[in-house]
Amino acid sequence: MFVVCVLGQIEAACTVNEDITTCRNVNLLRILLNALQSKQRDNTTRPVFFASLSQNTALIDMSSIVKFDDVRINIGNGYDSTTGWFTAPRSGIYEFNCLIRAIGSNDVHFQLNKNDAPYTLGYASKGYYDSQTISSTVKLMENDRVYIKHRISTTETVNGFHTSTFSGKFLQE
Repeated sequence: MFVVCVLGQIEAACTVNEDITTCRNVNLLRILLNALQSKQRDNTTRPVFFASLSQNTALIDMSSIVKFDDVRINIGNGYDSTTGWFTAPRSGIYEFNCLIRAIGSNDVHFQLNKNDAPYTLGYASKGYYDSQTISSTVKLMENDRVYIKHRISTTETVNGFHTSTFSGKFLQE
């Protein structure tokens, strides 16, 4: 707000007193103000989400998608907890993180998919509530989908109670 007020005062001075230095200052302030407004617009449209699994979830076959149902952040509305999909609202480079926690003597074989193809594989081993985190940097086009999927045909259970999480954020175009 201060920049706008100052810019108005300097602009008036520039039109009345055609001092080259003052006019250059006006142009510099305009450039800075435009950059600031552009940065603010960019930050409000950067998609980001974080979701966790509230209950233990059985993955029964290779088509099972983990649906992280407790969505805490969903700027850009890219993540859909009913499908488990993140759909890119804009093209760019994204970073995704997924932590899967196994239960007791249960393994969990999982993968991060981009559209319908595996992108990164994960494996939480059967230990006493062992977990694994996968992190991936992915280039997406608008409407590409990313999700966490089971990758074997044997039934395995993912620990819920907010110990298994999925998140993603837009990094750059």
